[in-house]
Amino acid sequence: MKTLIASALIATAALTGAANAMTTPQLDSEAKYILPGADFSGLSAAEVHAINNALKSGDSNSEKQAFIRAFLN
Repeated sequence: MKTLIASALIATAALTGAANAMTTPQLDSEAKYILPGADFSGLSAAEVHAINNALKSGDSNSEKQAFIRAFLN
């Protein structure tokens, strides 16, 4: 019985980790506000994370626009 419970817990942990790794990060809606009309469809997960971090920084909107444009060009 203990082996069955332990196996179930290990399987649940493994499947949860795999499902979490497969989800793609979502771009913060502020990016579309700061740079309207931009095409964000070709961004990698790392680029989305970098843009989201930049959006949360204390930089001005023009600095955020320049940072995002660097990824889009």
